[in-house]
Amino acid sequence: MTWKRRTLAFLCFALMTLGFYANGGVYVTPHNIIVLLAFLGPFTILGLYCGLGLKMPLALFFRFVPLPFGLLLSAFFISIGLRYEHPFVLGGLIAALAGGCLAMVGINLKSEAVRIFARPRAISLAAVLGLTLIMPLGIVLWSLENAALRHFWAPINLGIAIAAFGTIYFAIDSKQSPLDRAQSASLNAVLLITGFLVYEYFVGLARVEFSEWTAILTAQNVLTLVAAFAIYFVVVFVSICHNQIHQLPTRHWHLVETFLFFVFMVIAPESILELEVDQMSQDDLDEISLSQ
Repeated sequence: MTWKRRTLAFLCFALMTLGFYANGGVYVTPHNIIVLLAFLGPFTILGLYCGLGLKMPLALFFRFVPLPFGLLLSAFFISIGLRYEHPFVLGGLIAALAGGCLAMVGINLKSEAVRIFARPRAISLAAVLGLTLIMPLGIVLWSLENAALRHFWAPINLGIAIAAFGTIYFAIDSKQSPLDRAQSASLNAVLLITGFLVYEYFVGLARVEFSEWTAILTAQNVLTLVAAFAIYFVVVFVSICHNQIHQLPTRHWHLVETFLFFVFMVIAPESILELEVDQMSQDDLDEISLSQ
């Protein structure tokens, strides 16, 4: 009966997706495919490493890995879209959506499937994480002709993220385990940097001398947020490999809240009321021009 229920669940999800596509709510474009490729490629490598190398149960992997990785890639592609005026600004949200859908699969898998598994070696763990973080960058450099590697590497971005992480890590009670402290510090670093990013965004809009550079400055600041997301993802993955996960559901929830706050404050589309006002103003202008 289990496989029948899972088959029916998959069919219902496929029908829902096809319905959204037929209704015009899902657009398949080349840059959306690039985002999915940048997500699924590294995610597959992580899954093979955890499933075959560590014998980790799928329930544990899907429950905690896809969501932070999807949000990390989404912030990364938003930064690229702002820097190069590319549709990646909105296309990057597909990575967050894919991560959320896969996390939903993990949440609904049997909890008793979570069992003891092998612990990773430090070298193999570092190699897999490094490859996972480098692959999306390589895909972007391959897909964008005017992209330059120097635009994605500024030591100050990584330095700010590490400094925010270290500030909170060393301020936390030392009675907690190192991984618990690292989880809390990396999450709060994302919260802190998001607050500063939104503040700098509105300051840039208000100052005339920065108004023309708002998109580029915001893109550079988002790279700092990407670095913070990367630190959180690395900490989470290492924690999962060592089965220290009891606080991760709550921390993932706060991570999603922070990401949504950033999206709605910085790249939110116009509301329906704003679109109606713009349309009414355009209609009025058309009537005036006709009357003349």
